Amino acid sequence: MARGWARSGAAAIAWAALGFGAPAWAQICRAPAPAVGQTVTGPVLHVIDGHTLCIAQGPTPDRWIPLRISPTAPVLPVDRERLMAATFSQSLTCRITGGQGSVKIASCTVAGRSLEVVLTEPVTITQAKTWR
Repeated sequence: MARGWARSGAAAIAWAALGFGAPAWAQICRAPAPAVGQTVTGPVLHVIDGHTLCIAQGPTPDRWIPLRISPTAPVLPVDRERLMAATFSQSLTCRITGGQGSVKIASCTVAGRSLEVVLTEPVTITQAKTWR
């Protein structure tokens, strides 16, 4: 009996380690987000989907903060490709505007410009696609 439990426990740990037991952001971005009203600045080192990215506060994923782009933005990114082209390796300044749990909602700027405005520029995605 104990042997069967140990096997199933090991399988559960392996399952979670492979990323099947938690959301994608939890596997990569593991730093806690600041409280609502605070600001965080840093480079984007991972883009999870068209709405969620990680702001690095250090070199390892346990120092990367998962943030969701504010849903009040006039034009939200519809795909990961566009958000990646606009933000990856760029330094963002994000003000935490809401959210509960591990991923906070934030309003961000890139080089002093609203991220929402940057995302509407057609050249951003075109440049990224032609680079491949």
